[in-house]
Amino acid sequence: MKLQGKIAIITGSAKGIGRATALLFAKEGASVVINYRKSKEQAEEVARTIGSANSLVVEADVSREEDVKRLVKQCVARFGTVDILVNNAGEILRPGDWQSDTETWQKTIDENLTSAWLMIREVAPIMKRKGGGSIVNIVSVYGYLGGAAVLAYTSAKGGLITLTKSFAKELAPHIRVNAVAPSNVMTDMAKGAGDKLIEIFRRQTPLERIAEPEELARPILFLASDDASYITGGMLVVDGGYSLK
Repeated sequence: MKLQGKIAIITGSAKGIGRATALLFAKEGASVVINYRKSKEQAEEVARTIGSANSLVVEADVSREEDVKRLVKQCVARFGTVDILVNNAGEILRPGDWQSDTETWQKTIDENLTSAWLMIREVAPIMKRKGGGSIVNIVSVYGYLGGAAVLAYTSAKGGLITLTKSFAKELAPHIRVNAVAPSNVMTDMAKGAGDKLIEIFRRQTPLERIAEPEELARPILFLASDDASYITGGMLVVDGGYSLK
């Protein structure tokens, strides 16, 4: 098993990519902290699937500093350390175009970018003390392609790409920091765009389908594990060829 004995925090892991990643990490031997903000029942279902001995459910808004500190503190109290952090929490808020109000802009930046900075800042000292760790940020191909009507979201994800590279330099040589960049994944957030837009995305993708969350979990596992031991500051694009357009 690739993560035997490892302790992982996965933000936003009650649903979608985070859920699939939590289940895969547990299958590969990790103990997993399942974080949620609103989806308590889904988070508890993930924990039941993994088993109580190797899971911990923590409600926390990771865009808030006090919540981040409490989340990490609870992880260390239960499991003793943190080996892996996956910054998956994020959301597209509407209106997202250039006429968005200031509150929506700032909340989008905080949920998608500031949250990752807060989490890394909190876990990095723990990883350093134990001699290493792995951090994976979930970015987006829209972070470098840009996207109409989702200006704040694409700006946040673009910032997260840069944050990944910067932290890789800051935390080397013992802590690796990488990113996975999906395009469109069949999550609740994507489904909220509506069938018409999903079909457009499908036709724009060379592989002619939208990814399932499990197809993102596997690349995340790769970067989190020792299989990627000589990779830091990298971004693995998992988009079915979407960004080739």
